[in-house]
Amino acid sequence: MGLTMKVARLRENVFEVTATGQELSALVAAARMALEAMLDDPHAPEEGVRLLERVLADYDAAISRDE
Repeated sequence: MGLTMKVARLRENVFEVTATGQELSALVAAARMALEAMLDDPHAPEEGVRLLERVLADYDAAISRDE
């Protein structure tokens, strides 16, 4: 089998992830699904919702720059 995902802790709260395109796509899709579920849940922590929204917006902006 090919490469597998690797996660390295560079320092406190900073990680480096090495992933295939399929692995990254799966993670982003899961994050989008989680955000949708959180937006539908009146008990979801607002801080968590905002953080996930920001992470996905940053990801989308980074992908747009590379196109």
